[in-house]
Amino acid sequence: MNTMLVSPLFKVSPDGPVSTKGGALVHLRQGELDGACGPYCLVSGLITLGLMGRDDVMRNMHSWKGSSRHGRFRDALYAFGTFTSEGTFGGDLLWLTDFYKRAGLQACHIEGNKQQVFERLAVGIESGELPIVGVQWAGGGAHWMLVVGYQGTETDGDFQLTHLLCLDPGQEGPRASLWNAVVEVLDGTGASVNKGRMSSNFWGMDGNLVKCQIKDAVILTFAPKA
Repeated sequence: MNTMLVSPLFKVSPDGPVSTKGGALVHLRQGELDGACGPYCLVSGLITLGLMGRDDVMRNMHSWKGSSRHGRFRDALYAFGTFTSEGTFGGDLLWLTDFYKRAGLQACHIEGNKQQVFERLAVGIESGELPIVGVQWAGGGAHWMLVVGYQGTETDGDFQLTHLLCLDPGQEGPRASLWNAVVEVLDGTGASVNKGRMSSNFWGMDGNLVKCQIKDAVILTFAPKA
């Protein structure tokens, strides 16, 4: 039996996925902020967690005071070249979360084999955390996506994780679901779906299958301070 679990941090709407905290539309398409996929995911995550307002991001980012938390975050994006679409690594995203630690944001960078990273992502979804997953492409290059859920198969009481359900900043936002991209990591027996290093499959709104591999993840947790 196929089983699917989606994050309680999101809910569907006619306009696309919105945050359950405040109802803001969370998806940011690359090109809306002139940045890279990692920071797009992080800003979407901050909107989801209520740490940023979407309207404020889209309209007022340039006018944030440099001494404010938001302003320091924006200036940090400029500092390591995000606005020229340079790649970002897990450590970069972790550093950017530091600006919101005093507000109650915690983050950890997860690395390891794909099974370890996959299982940690699933635990994060189950516990209300907000994961950002990194994948590598065949031929080079990498990409970051928000993870909004997972799918697996249950047989005789045993559960096997198989797919990640993702909100990809590189594609149009979905309207009838919380995700616009899928990473197929394992089959129903727990085996890799492909041989070799690129042992996972990715597909988005166009349905084209692309080989990839889970690389790492940044897990966000928000506990507002009293």
